[in-house]
Amino acid sequence: MEDGEIEEEGMVIDGNGGDAQLTSSPRKLEKSAYKMLRESKSSIEEIVAEMLAVKKENKPKAQLRELVTQMFIHFVTLRQANRTILVEEDRVKAETERAKAPVDFRTLQLHNLMYEKSHYVKAIKACKDFKSKYPDIELVPEEEFYRDAPEKIKSSKLSNDSSHDLMLKRLNYELHQRKELCKLHEKLEQHKKSLLETIANRKKFLSSLPSHLKSLKKASLPVQTQLGVLHTKKMKQHQLAELLPPPLYVIYSQFMAQKEAFAENIDIEIVGSFKDAQAFARQQAVKDTGND
Repeated sequence: MEDGEIEEEGMVIDGNGGDAQLTSSPRKLEKSAYKMLRESKSSIEEIVAEMLAVKKENKPKAQLRELVTQMFIHFVTLRQANRTILVEEDRVKAETERAKAPVDFRTLQLHNLMYEKSHYVKAIKACKDFKSKYPDIELVPEEEFYRDAPEKIKSSKLSNDSSHDLMLKRLNYELHQRKELCKLHEKLEQHKKSLLETIANRKKFLSSLPSHLKSLKKASLPVQTQLGVLHTKKMKQHQLAELLPPPLYVIYSQFMAQKEAFAENIDIEIVGSFKDAQAFARQQAVKDTGND
């Protein structure tokens, strides 16, 4: 092996993305081309210097033609070395492109995997941050569910997961209960409405009852006078008698008893202010309470 001629081990990569294999790649030609390029360049420089010296010293032109011929030979060698270097460069570029293709493919796969990872991480975070409405619903205990729930709800299968299936069934039972309660609420509201209408009609009747009684009382006065039964007057006299002082009330009671018992012609009438008598009776009651 000459100086400057070395062999290097290169890595050849399969264009289909296969495993890399180490192969012995001689760089002899490339090194020789660079050596030929340097040697030819130096030789041309020397020939040019000799040609200048021949012209300066006016030597025979035969030497000049010989030097020109040698220089052309070196130019041909330069072109050959340059072509060899360019071919080797194209070969290296082709190998680089072949090696770059699987790298680009793996890079694209990596980017796709990173994108999928980001998508899954976001989905996992959204699932973890999701707040279900289930905790806010107070479901009946499981024992009560198995005891009171309709068979249609208990026998249905809503999920392959047993715990989730039970939760869905309990939620359906809760919905069923609430629907039944809504129906009952609507029925009770209608009954309440009918009761309120009945109460309103009765209140209206009671509010008009005093006027009706007053009219009835007024209308019955001629009948009482004709029959000699002054019921209204007697009631008024009895109310006034209850406000009399005890001695006068005793006298009044005795006269009335004698009149009714012996049918005697006794006419008794209590005169005075009914309101004043009521006020005096209240005062007496307050005094008696205070003395006690």
